[in-house]
Amino acid sequence: MSEDILQKAEETVRENRVKLYLFKPSGRTLWIVVGKHGRYLVLPDPEYCTCNDFFFRVLSEEKPTCYHILAVKKAVKEKIYRIVEKEDKLYIKILRECFQTNHLETVED
Repeated sequence: MSEDILQKAEETVRENRVKLYLFKPSGRTLWIVVGKHGRYLVLPDPEYCTCNDFFFRVLSEEKPTCYHILAVKKAVKEKIYRIVEKEDKLYIKILRECFQTNHLETVED
């Protein structure tokens, strides 16, 4: 794995750009990473990210992963992430935004 991707993941965690959205009262969660060019939904296991790097380089096996996924894993391991509590009604809205438009306007930076 390149030094660059590890450095970007470390910087993302250090700058508090990894967020765990906790929806109430259901307890559902979503990991959101605020990247340099947008906000991305991340599933750490199995690995999935909505960034272009994941779609074009990770899925084609050009790269092993994207820095957003590494950042979430590092944040979880070190317990360095921000919890954002939202009402359940926003859960579906965020998922729709993510998969229909690939833009997360409802989430905060």
